[in-house]
Amino acid sequence: MSEIINEKDLGQVSGGWQYANGSYVDYGSYIVYTVAPGDVLSGIGQRFAVPYQQIAQWNNIKNPDIISIGQKLTIYTSVKR
Repeated sequence: MSEIINEKDLGQVSGGWQYANGSYVDYGSYIVYTVAPGDVLSGIGQRFAVPYQQIAQWNNIKNPDIISIGQKLTIYTSVKR
């Protein structure tokens, strides 16, 4: 079972967070990002210049404050914004 990261509690866990540090595979028009410890959806969005709300929608995430370590996220990098 994956450890669940709650963005609201993250400051207590890691002393704060700034940028995404997980790995990803680039497929051209989209990437598949693997969530790492310390990641939050807003930081992943910043890394790839995509609103975190859009990442949540693409991946059917009901609560964008909660993602799991090891979770795979599809992020469409060529979408016109």
